[in-house]
Amino acid sequence: MGGRDASSSGTGITEDAKIMSAEYTYPPDCSDETDSEVDMTWAPGDGVCPSTTEFNHCWQSKRDEWGQASSAYREEFHTLQYYLEPFLNLHKDIPPFFQSPLKAVNIIGRPNSFLILRSSLQIRTTEDPDCSQPQKSIDYYQCLGSPSPVIYKVKSDAQLQATLPICTRPFRSGYYTSIVLSWSYIISCRWVEILQKAGEDSELVHNNENTCIKDAFWDIVTNGSWRALVRRGKGTFVSPWMLTDEAATKTRDNYVPVAPNPSLAFDILLDFCISEDLEYELLTGLVSVLLLTSRNAPVPSFAPPRIPTALSPQPRQKKGLLYDLLDTVDKCMALSSTQDALDSLACSALFDPSVPCNLMGAASLGVEQALSTGNEIDNRKLLQAITHTQPHLSLFWAAIVRSDLISYQSHGSDLEKAVVPRVHEFQTSFYCRPDTSVPWSPTPPFGQTLVKNLSLDVRTHFEHMHTPLSWAICYILESGEKVPASEQFPVRHFQVSSMCHSCLVKDPEDLPYMDQNAADEQSGMATSRLFNWHRSYDDGIWLDDGTRDIDQIRQLQNHAWIVDQFQESERDEAIKETGFRELNVEGILWWNNNVQECRRSEDFIEL
Repeated sequence: MGGRDASSSGTGITEDAKIMSAEYTYPPDCSDETDSEVDMTWAPGDGVCPSTTEFNHCWQSKRDEWGQASSAYREEFHTLQYYLEPFLNLHKDIPPFFQSPLKAVNIIGRPNSFLILRSSLQIRTTEDPDCSQPQKSIDYYQCLGSPSPVIYKVKSDAQLQATLPICTRPFRSGYYTSIVLSWSYIISCRWVEILQKAGEDSELVHNNENTCIKDAFWDIVTNGSWRALVRRGKGTFVSPWMLTDEAATKTRDNYVPVAPNPSLAFDILLDFCISEDLEYELLTGLVSVLLLTSRNAPVPSFAPPRIPTALSPQPRQKKGLLYDLLDTVDKCMALSSTQDALDSLACSALFDPSVPCNLMGAASLGVEQALSTGNEIDNRKLLQAITHTQPHLSLFWAAIVRSDLISYQSHGSDLEKAVVPRVHEFQTSFYCRPDTSVPWSPTPPFGQTLVKNLSLDVRTHFEHMHTPLSWAICYILESGEKVPASEQFPVRHFQVSSMCHSCLVKDPEDLPYMDQNAADEQSGMATSRLFNWHRSYDDGIWLDDGTRDIDQIRQLQNHAWIVDQFQESERDEAIKETGFRELNVEGILWWNNNVQECRRSEDFIEL
């Protein structure tokens, strides 16, 4: 969870105990580890690694694509609607946070830990009536409460640059801090209301000197003189979106319960932002608070909050897209509280499913070079490109930049011989097995394989054309039963532009060795993670695409990007080639003489 220290849990404890522990982040993925002693060797075009031509084509294509996007311009970039409408539509089908939970819903949590709700995503993947596995279930966690607030650091020099392309005026960092703190309060108020409605022991408390938000709203939010709490069992938890500074955690205020009123708080904030021309900061501030639950978020740093001057509430007609923000908060909370959801969503802006795992490094290198000035990512180029290509994610990336989250650094013999794209094989393998985990790499596999090489499970299902069609959310009860918690929603598909169709005709540019080597390392890791995920669930893997002989296939099986780095015995096995050897002429003549002598003896006996 964002802004809190986390370390690995000890051994010898149950999975549920690890989940409840405040020290628990998420299960470590050993596939991330690398062994520096392993000699990672490969050669372009060796059957696993792409050829130099393919590498250069992918690299240059991505560099051109993102370079054009980073310099694109539209008149709509200067309109609030361009950013707000896609953001609201993004949350359209998301079920509200903790909606109508059952009494037996599976919630785990203990003192000084996170309060976790276990849920399940049910994905329908085929309409084939003959398929025995038309649905895939993916269990996931939602954070209902945290052991402590997210603590931000105050920096007087935190004059953050303007981020969204349309923000050309100087960034008012003090006001932005106040907006973020206001959203933290508003969302936490709504959190209390939702938990109270669900029958939980939850309450909002204020410092006894500031109990009325109508008169003291800005003092309450900027001084951190409030708490949003829920008590369950012997534990007390706070809102996952509660943000406070270091000084507020050291005060010993006397708190009194108050009725949460997120609607009034939102009206006060919106009036202020409209009057000060801070509508874009209003949007980015909301997303900054939603990102607090990310386990990848560092400790936030903000300038000291600036308390706005007292404003007389302006009579406004409560309609329009900005007022729709409050109605969307429940859905924003559901997405934000789901483990890794916002991280995955933000990264999807840079993800191209047409690029296979063995070209992932080439694509990443092209994107990085297109968005860099000197040796560093140019945030304005990055945001310009995402705003142009993925407007529904522009607010997320604006908040990410301000949070400094970017790291630079017919069945028969004919079918037996038929080939199947390996991406279809891996996709079917995932959807047709109920207990298969999510793949260790988001990039698809490269190449193809023969139908006869498919495992029995995949071969049974691969003609059912499994792909996400619809989805629904289920609560997981303490008994393990899964009960629907939402209606069935159709999957909305987005158009993907493929940049790796064919190779360039023009001569490739020279690429520095260090850059290509780093890109190859990234591609190698993505390939290794994906193929070893498949190997673990599919009882092995056989890299036969119908174009190689047995010796070439066996060489590929031991390729550094394919072999399981954690199975040393697999690497230690020497590959015995079946090639020609020098004939032992003397041995053959000796054997032939013995055969002839034997035959003469048999003929003599018959006579």
